[in-house]
Amino acid sequence: MVKFLASSFTVLLLTIAAVKAQINPALYPKVNEVPPVTSPEVVAWLKEIDLTGAPTIELHVGAPPACPNPPIANECYWTCDGCAADDITACAAPNTWGLTFDDGPSTATPILLDYLKTNKLSASFFVIGSNAIQYPDTLKREVTEGHHLASHTWSHHALTTLTNQQIVAEMKWTEKAVFEATGLRLKYMRPPYGDINNRVRFVLKKLGYIPVDWTGDAFDTNDWRIPTMTEAQVIATFSKSLDTYVASDKAKGFYCLEHDVSSLTVNVALKLLPLGISRKINFASVAGCESDAQPYQAGSTAPMPTLSAGTSAGQPTATKGASPTASAGGAAGSGNGTVNGPTIVDPKNKSGASSIAVSGVFAAAAAAAVALILA
Repeated sequence: MVKFLASSFTVLLLTIAAVKAQINPALYPKVNEVPPVTSPEVVAWLKEIDLTGAPTIELHVGAPPACPNPPIANECYWTCDGCAADDITACAAPNTWGLTFDDGPSTATPILLDYLKTNKLSASFFVIGSNAIQYPDTLKREVTEGHHLASHTWSHHALTTLTNQQIVAEMKWTEKAVFEATGLRLKYMRPPYGDINNRVRFVLKKLGYIPVDWTGDAFDTNDWRIPTMTEAQVIATFSKSLDTYVASDKAKGFYCLEHDVSSLTVNVALKLLPLGISRKINFASVAGCESDAQPYQAGSTAPMPTLSAGTSAGQPTATKGASPTASAGGAAGSGNGTVNGPTIVDPKNKSGASSIAVSGVFAAAAAAAVALILA
């Protein structure tokens, strides 16, 4: 009886906290634009960190920017040089698909969440702040259903084209939006277009962020190319990458580049994931891959999600818009809604599972809810 009451009270408090955490878009910068660095919020954030000592590297130009020719010495530019420094580029768990989705949330994200829930898979969602303020309830659902949230900046601009101060604005506004919706302070991030060098890394580390790239071109699903590239071509190409991986020693896992920005990218995800299930590849979020029991920064006011079991093999269960078997087949999901967000372009074209469950002790939940209510 005591356990039941404690559980019920926890749910009640978290529900109250969730109701409190509504977002007013009018209090945020314009969507899909680099936030001004002169706002009171950004000025205050800049006072909290010391950017002296940042590498002096000329700003790049373009969306995404072209590779410098000749290369800049000591830049360690991942997208052009393949230099990752200490970025995370591979899932640390063997035989594991590090499941990540960029650019959401969108109107198509709930279809993907339905599939992941039915198949008991956990993912990391690298969210864009401009979209987060439009769909805060989707963020809450992602956390509630055991997924991991990470940053993909406010406006999806290439970070090597922005000043240090603009990078701070991009990251902190996104951090604020997710925090306001969920009470969680982001810790991991993925740079738009994979566009990162040592100057960008310096600023990100000052803000407490860990960059997560993907495991090379072979694990770029090319979903962003649809409809220029057909869905069948995307599936065939990625199937070959999975076959090559399965034939290897699989000592480490991999991180894929996928998107939940539109029905086109979500529909193909519902057909790609069964390819991993049928090949007996495990799945995990970034937090699961890295065995990070605290996948958010200190300062979060919601109960810290904790790491449960290692990786998940998933279940080849039929769900809305997905194949009834672990195959490449399946009907396309419903709806054609696309978030009012940035256009997806080639992330590397320089010419132009572990379940993370929402849990926590009763006292932590109570303290979190009270803090949000009193805020």
